[in-house]
Parts: sequence; structure tokens; C-alpha cells
Amino acid sequence: MYEPTQEIIVAELRLRGTAQMADIAQILGPGFAALIPYDIQRMQATGLLSYDEPLGPDSLLRFPQA
Repeated sequence: MYEPTQEIIVAELRLRGTAQMADIAQILGPGFAALIPYDIQRMQATGLLSYDEPLGPDSLLRFPQA
């Protein structure tokens, strides 16, 4: 996996443990705002992370429980 937005999301989750989608959007900036939901949904589909449904700015992103 080398997707710049996904790398940043994973790095933030490793640093914090959890992160709100709004925080990730702020870190990535407005140029990536349209990509963030798509990347997060792809990451959930592959089992890389989980989030609170429905996906929105207040959704809490985290690594799935093993």
C-alpha cells in the first residue's frame, strides 16, 4: 500500500490510537477532502481500520480489534 492519504491516516492512528475524521481532514488539508471518505472506506473494506457509522466528520477512526 502506498497511498499518501492512507499513510498519513495510519501514521496518525499509530500516534494517537484513535482519530476523528475531522482531525484527519485538517491534517491533510482541503486539497484532499474529497479523497478522505473514499480512502477510509477502502481501508475499512480491507480490514485496516474501523470507524463509527455513518461516516462523517465526527466519526472515530481506529484500528480494528483483533
